[in-house]
Amino acid sequence: MGKLTAVILASVMLFMTGCATMFNGSTQTVNIRSNDELAKLYVNEEYMGQRSAVYTFKKKENYVIKAEKPGCQTTSITPQKTFDPTTLLGILVDWGIISILVVDGAATGAWQKFSQTNFVIDPNC
Repeated sequence: MGKLTAVILASVMLFMTGCATMFNGSTQTVNIRSNDELAKLYVNEEYMGQRSAVYTFKKKENYVIKAEKPGCQTTSITPQKTFDPTTLLGILVDWGIISILVVDGAATGAWQKFSQTNFVIDPNC
């Protein structure tokens, strides 16, 4: 009975892991900087600091990066996402039914990745 339980548990764990999540994770670290020393940087209206910041993006979420400076026009960037081909390895695990659609897609968003992880943004002066 113990071996059967171990096999069932291992099978459930295998099917509940998406390949993109397993290999690339559900987050990405993003570096943001400005050439203007007085520029204030924001991610989704949350203040990150002046001139440079490091932020961890969840692949499932959408973000807006802003640079502000008194007397200047605010500049914003919306990071774009692309499909992560590692997701397709889920076809080998369970034909993609659980690993791609549920885990990498709906649960973690790991089937996509941010196409850029370094941003330079300056307020328009």
